[in-house]
Amino acid sequence: MENQKQGHFALFRSLLSKDWASDTAKFALWVRIIGLAQWKPRTVEFDGVSWDLQPGQLVTKVPYLARKLKDSQGNEKSPKQVRDMLEFFTKEKMITFSGNRHGTVITVINYADYQGDFEVTKEVSNQVTNKPSHSGASGPVEVTKQVTNEVEQSKKLLEQEINNTPKSPEGDSLVKPEKQKRKPAEKFEFDRDRFKDTWNRKAEEYGLPKILSISATTEKGVKRLYESHLKHCKETGRPAQQIDTFINGYIAFGYKPTEWACGANPAGKKYGIDTALTQKRIDEIISQEE
Repeated sequence: MENQKQGHFALFRSLLSKDWASDTAKFALWVRIIGLAQWKPRTVEFDGVSWDLQPGQLVTKVPYLARKLKDSQGNEKSPKQVRDMLEFFTKEKMITFSGNRHGTVITVINYADYQGDFEVTKEVSNQVTNKPSHSGASGPVEVTKQVTNEVEQSKKLLEQEINNTPKSPEGDSLVKPEKQKRKPAEKFEFDRDRFKDTWNRKAEEYGLPKILSISATTEKGVKRLYESHLKHCKETGRPAQQIDTFINGYIAFGYKPTEWACGANPAGKKYGIDTALTQKRIDEIISQEE
């Protein structure tokens, strides 16, 4: 009955044949993402903010997911390891994710294709048709009626449980009975942890200074970068990218440190993230977009 109250979700057997599924951490994370994703539109409260989620979405934080992934000795995955796995799922076109300091929204791509109500209805229909009689029912019609009643009662119990005790994807905060709209996100809010990881990978590749936290100067540089992108899109008629997609792509694929920035200067100094975010450097890179 407890499983019945909490509901269920689908996992196709073809998942087991995927090469990446042999990675137990990735497999466990994917199951958790699918299991926590909303199956219908819902407003949830998380980290003091109301989030309007659609089917296939969940709101969480990378460190929370990391604490849920433990090995047999109880050792947790690091936030960087979890973020790398999310990046892998994104590359495989399984999810998209973006967030800010209050939380990260993960969206399962094509969620409705294999988690939709029509699949459940089809499966229930098959079970009702094929279920054998063990209760002395007089015939197929009576068996069908009996099973149909059982299914309807189970569905009512599940609906009552969901309506009476709705919870957030993390299971620790109640959904507000009356929908309260989330405050519109600031245009320049971005996933700070993801941006740090992106830069630090670039810094490690070129031997540049890494960052432990994003300073006010760097934050202004990110804002300047995204404003330049929006202006460029407006002038060229191109669609603008979401802020996390653009700023991380700029660092990972657009920005290449000069020899001067890598230490080939009289002082032998190596320049970090703020050099990558000067207006001159931004203009040079954006103007080269095809």
